Amino acid sequence: MIQPFYRLTTLVAQVLILSLLLVACAETQEVQPAGEKLLGFVFDYDKSEVAITVVTKGCTGKADFSIRVSGNSIEVQRKKVDACKAMPETVVFTYTMGELGVDPNKAYTVRNPFIANPNLAAIP
Repeated sequence: MIQPFYRLTTLVAQVLILSLLLVACAETQEVQPAGEKLLGFVFDYDKSEVAITVVTKGCTGKADFSIRVSGNSIEVQRKKVDACKAMPETVVFTYTMGELGVDPNKAYTVRNPFIANPNLAAIP
């Protein structure tokens, strides 16, 4: 009579330990953020500027973005989530080519997804 109870208790304990390990592993995995959804990306050769058009919900600033140039590719990452509750709207941020390390005489590929609807761009 004791053996079936012992087996059941052991099985429940093993399932519980395995569940806790899976949860702990899932929490420690680092997820790479996806590139920012862009509404626009413009090179202005005459002004030596790069402009990005993104969505704000009221709390987005130029410093909230990191623009990574690697070889022939450019990727825009949002460093800080815009947690404000305002209606989504578009905003343009301008950077000099010098501050980004962009060569104006080189062809680049922008790795970010583009979207036309600012209301959908705000959805993760």
